[in-house]
Amino acid sequence: MKEIRNFKGEIVKTEAAYGERWWHLSSETWMFLSGIVILTVTLLLPAAWFNAALHSLDVRVWTWRHFVLAAAAAGYAAGCWHIRRSWDGYDEDEKRHAMSFVWFGLTLIAILAFLVILSMTGRLALFFRPVAQMFSVGRFTLAAVWRLALLALASVPLIHFGKEWILGFWNE
Repeated sequence: MKEIRNFKGEIVKTEAAYGERWWHLSSETWMFLSGIVILTVTLLLPAAWFNAALHSLDVRVWTWRHFVLAAAAAGYAAGCWHIRRSWDGYDEDEKRHAMSFVWFGLTLIAILAFLVILSMTGRLALFFRPVAQMFSVGRFTLAAVWRLALLALASVPLIHFGKEWILGFWNE
C-alpha cells in the first residue's frame, strides 16, 4: 500500500501500489491466468514441439551466435533494470534519452534474434540470396523486393533510436 502524507507527516490517503486502475490484476490472478495458458498450450500442441523447444534451451548445443544473443539480451536487461531503478530521478531530457536506449536495445535484440533464428534453421544465406542477386546480377524478384523492404523497415527504428541515444550524450 502506498501512503500519501502531508507536510506534517500525517497520512492523508492510502492507495494500492498499482493505483486505482481497474486493469491491474493481482499477482495471484496473473499466476492463475498464466497457468491456464500453459495448460492449454501443452494440451493442444504436439509433444515433439516441446522436445524441440527444450532441446534449444540446452546450453551444451549452443553455438557462439547463441551466446552473443544471450550476452546482448543480458546486458540490455541490466541496462533497463538500471533505468527502471533510477527513473524517478530523471528530468525530461534524461527520460527521453533513457527511452531512446530502451527502444534502440529492443530493436537491436529483435534483429539479432531474427538473425540467430535464421542461422539456427540454416536459412541465413537463403534469406539474403535474392537481395544479393538483385544488387549483383540485376535479377529483380518479388522475394528480393519484400526482403529488402523488411531490411529497410528493420533498419529505420535502429538508426532513429540509435541516433537519438547517441545524440543524448551531447545534450542536443
